[in-house]
Amino acid sequence: MTEQKTRLICCKTMMEEVEKIRPENQPVEYMEYALHRTPEKLREELQKRIDAEEEADTLVFVYGLCSRGLDGLKAGDKTLVIPRVHDCISLLLGSREKYDKEFGSDPGTYYLSKGWIDQKADPLQEYQEYAEKYGEDNALWITREAYKNYKRIVFIDTDLPEVEEYAEYAKKVADFLKVDFVRIKGEPDFFKKIIEWDWEGSCVIVPPGGVSNYQDFM
Repeated sequence: MTEQKTRLICCKTMMEEVEKIRPENQPVEYMEYALHRTPEKLREELQKRIDAEEEADTLVFVYGLCSRGLDGLKAGDKTLVIPRVHDCISLLLGSREKYDKEFGSDPGTYYLSKGWIDQKADPLQEYQEYAEKYGEDNALWITREAYKNYKRIVFIDTDLPEVEEYAEYAKKVADFLKVDFVRIKGEPDFFKKIIEWDWEGSCVIVPPGGVSNYQDFM
C-alpha cells in the first residue's frame, strides 16, 4: 500500500479545507468550480485528466457524484477513488450521516461555505448577474422563483480565515431570500479519510478497467 502513488483531484470550492490538512508531498490538482454547472462538461474534463495522468496509479477525487458528473468515468489503467456522497456538502460537514441528519430535519436548505461564496455560487450573486442583464425587477422575480422552495440558508463554518465576514455575507443571502439563517460547524473528518487513504466504506473504488456507476453512490 505504501508504494501506491496517489494524486488528489479536487474542486476549487474545497481548496482551502484541503490545503489545511494536505501533506506537502501529496500531489493535488484543483479544477474550476464552473464545471459543476454542466455535469457532462465536468465528466468530460475529469476523463481527460484521468487519461492524461502518467505518474500516479490512483486518482482520489475530492468530489461527490455532483449531479452525476462523476458517473461514467473510465478508470483505464488507474484506480479511481470517489467519496460515496451526492455532493460536497457531506464533505464539508464531515460525513454523509451528518448531511442525512440535516436533510432529514429540513430538506429545504441551501448550503454556503467560504469556497462556494468565493466562486460566486449563491442566490444573491446570481441576482446581481441577472440584474445587469434583465433589470432589477426581472432579476428579483427570476431569483425568488428559482429559490422559492428553500426555507433556510445554512453557512458551514470550516474555520477558515475571514470566516466572520463570510458568515455575515451568508446572513445577507438569507435576508435577501427572506428565509432563516443557521450557522453550523463543519468538520475535517471526511477530508482526513480521503487524504489518509481511509477509503473503506466511505468511498467508491473503481479498479483498473472499471467504470464509475451512479448506483454505487446510493
